[in-house]
Amino acid sequence: MKLILSDPSKISQFAVIFQNLKAFSESVVIYVSEEGIYMQGMESSHCSLFESRLSSVWFDIFEYDKENDVSSLGINTHVFQKVIGTRREGQTIELGASSCGDTLEISFTGKNGTDSNSLDKYFEIPLMDIEEQILELETSDSDVDLVMPSKKFCELISQLQIFDDKLSLTFTEDLVTFLSSGSEGSMKVNVSFDDVIEYAVAEDASLKQSYSLKFISMMCLFSKLNEEFTMAFSVNRPMEGRYTLGDKSYVKFCLAPRVDDDDEY
Repeated sequence: MKLILSDPSKISQFAVIFQNLKAFSESVVIYVSEEGIYMQGMESSHCSLFESRLSSVWFDIFEYDKENDVSSLGINTHVFQKVIGTRREGQTIELGASSCGDTLEISFTGKNGTDSNSLDKYFEIPLMDIEEQILELETSDSDVDLVMPSKKFCELISQLQIFDDKLSLTFTEDLVTFLSSGSEGSMKVNVSFDDVIEYAVAEDASLKQSYSLKFISMMCLFSKLNEEFTMAFSVNRPMEGRYTLGDKSYVKFCLAPRVDDDDEY
């Protein structure tokens, strides 16, 4: 197995993904196939789930032998985050697995002429034996589709956290209302068509749901992946958030709504 990234924008996206996965889980399984790599994991409270797919064409070089290469790589997300943090700007990323399948090999090579510290680095980290069940995520039409600039959305989420960890969302045909209310006050924001990139609501629909700002802010950790953040909401279904990476690649989140006014799931 050999995976190489040399495109600067995709290297940046790759780093954002693996530097922030630790917020969801201490470990993750990377499933490798001829189509690319796939990951799925759930936060410890089982309220929020992440899913990521990076297709083979998303990489500059993707070599995988189904008969001889390992099909799953269990990694410690904290260790991987520390390794990614040593890479210097301008360096290529290469991933491989040992023939016996017990270590992940990572290298950062190439020099940036303006950075005298960009030394070639080679790592081996032990793979973990992780038992995990992949959940089949339902795909169906949503009641509300909302696309906002990532920066604007995440700034708003950060400000709403001033007053409470509970976010109440109300969707009507021409307006989205964000509300956070606690013992020290409240913050209400009306978001109109002029404030978003796309907004679509099912005919005659009026939807109100509540979510934990803590988990939505975890989605915002990945905001540098794309300038747009796509969301979908439906009655009695988890919220979906997605950063599109191109070439059939993405990072997706699912978050269960709160079920009552006592802030319980």
